[in-house]
Amino acid sequence: MERPTISAVIIVYNGLRFLPELMRTLVENLSAITHEIILVDNGSSDGSVEYLKSHYSDCRLIENGRNLGFAPAVNIGLREADGEHLYILNQDLRFRSGATSALLARLQNEPGLGLIGPGFVDFDGRPQRSVRAFPTYRHVIYRALLLDRIFPRHREFANWRMGWFDHKSEAYVDQPMGAVMLIPRPVVEKVGPMDERFPLLFNDVDYCRRIKDAGYRLLYCPQAVVEHFVGASTAKRPYYMKLVSHRSMYRYLAKYARWYEYPALWFCGLLLAIGLVFSVGLGFVARHFIAREPSS
Repeated sequence: MERPTISAVIIVYNGLRFLPELMRTLVENLSAITHEIILVDNGSSDGSVEYLKSHYSDCRLIENGRNLGFAPAVNIGLREADGEHLYILNQDLRFRSGATSALLARLQNEPGLGLIGPGFVDFDGRPQRSVRAFPTYRHVIYRALLLDRIFPRHREFANWRMGWFDHKSEAYVDQPMGAVMLIPRPVVEKVGPMDERFPLLFNDVDYCRRIKDAGYRLLYCPQAVVEHFVGASTAKRPYYMKLVSHRSMYRYLAKYARWYEYPALWFCGLLLAIGLVFSVGLGFVARHFIAREPSS
């Protein structure tokens, strides 16, 4: 049987507030493209599964029964996917008209591309800063010293978050945002599954690095626009997510560290631990004291 052009793999977790618009706009985007949609649910309890079964019974739904994390769920979906291109998607998205076709056309036009990502805007239309360089030890130091905050557009101090980049121009980058990733099947077969040591965060960073290390280019394509609700899956557990973020950054640095870089790695680990304490402490104060509404 002939492969579909695109296999869309969507990771679902308590996303009922987003699924109607996501599915409606995605189906419209894929209407002129042979495709399959694979929904991998990580133990939703808000009616997401029931909604998908009722409204999109023609899509393939995989129920994990519990929250395995993003990377393990993606790998389950990739194993089931038959498409020539793998479309890895978050649930908190709305696709603007023609976004998927624009990504696919650009990807097919350049065989050396290993991954392509769109431009992102908030649900209210404000542009999102969505591309980054790969993090390194120096970026951890710059962040600890607040240099990326003091010089937010500096090409060195703000290099990791690419504060100098206008996000209006197409560009080859290290890491397009992982909320939408379109990848040719041969690339996935060569690079392999996502690293499940990064179940929630930095799995996309690591995957982009592995794709680039395999000799492919990664492209940011702002001609395709997708609306993205940032933080929908993490806002409910801000302190835990800060812990996961700092821990995942260290794991990422450690994964690629050479033996002679261990002193720099350990120093950055200390900075990350200190930064976590300050970040959680300031966040707690802001949430429970500064932002507290005055009593009447």
